Amino acid sequence: MRGDGLGKFRREQRMLARVRRVAWRLEQAEKKRNWALASARAGGVSVRKAAEAAGLSPTRVHQLTKDVSAQMLEALLAELRAVGWPAPEDPDGSADEELSGRADVAGRLVDEVGWIRQCAEWIDHLERESYPLVVNLRPEADFPDRHPVVVDLPRVAAVLRRIAYDVDELARARSTEDLDRAHTRHDPQAERRRRLAEPDLTFAEFCARTGTPSQSIRQGADAWTGYQAERRHRGETDEDPCTAYNPFRDAMP
Repeated sequence: MRGDGLGKFRREQRMLARVRRVAWRLEQAEKKRNWALASARAGGVSVRKAAEAAGLSPTRVHQLTKDVSAQMLEALLAELRAVGWPAPEDPDGSADEELSGRADVAGRLVDEVGWIRQCAEWIDHLERESYPLVVNLRPEADFPDRHPVVVDLPRVAAVLRRIAYDVDELARARSTEDLDRAHTRHDPQAERRRRLAEPDLTFAEFCARTGTPSQSIRQGADAWTGYQAERRHRGETDEDPCTAYNPFRDAMP
């Protein structure tokens, strides 16, 4: 009986510790929400739009933000930083920042958390809607050049596997210099494709997907030009498809 009582006590303590952790996280999350709302209002966002984004009533948002000054915003942000809460993202920043690499492993892990949230949003969409989403395979910096790709369940699964491989390596690395497979590519375009689990396009895949014939040398030369044009559109190369190396053209009499 004594052993049963000790086990019950320990189990109760673990459950209470879990409640305290969740309560603390909720408190910090509410602080971050209030900071984000006040920052949005200070940046000119209307109460109605801020309320819609936060899932609150306009009256509640007005109550939370009406008397917040710039000094109070900075103090609230300092509290979050003091307890190690992730820093809010910069609204003037770019999604391309992660493609250039992070200075430390913690920064990379925060990026991967963002990708997990993105995958969850994709799954929610695929569950609710009858049509898939489309994302840009190229970085924002390439605008106006874009290459849309469909986000279906196989892609979501591939991205989640990529995240798992990266996080597994990040968990064992002392610094970003120790990374191998999860190391950030020097080319932001290549890194964007890697994050989206998009392999480089092969000639055989291009011909099969587009139905482009390549049996004769002439057909092969035309197919290769189309293949290089597709690679350029995807951001895999900057070469002009008409002047780039073409093994079929070189073999023509």
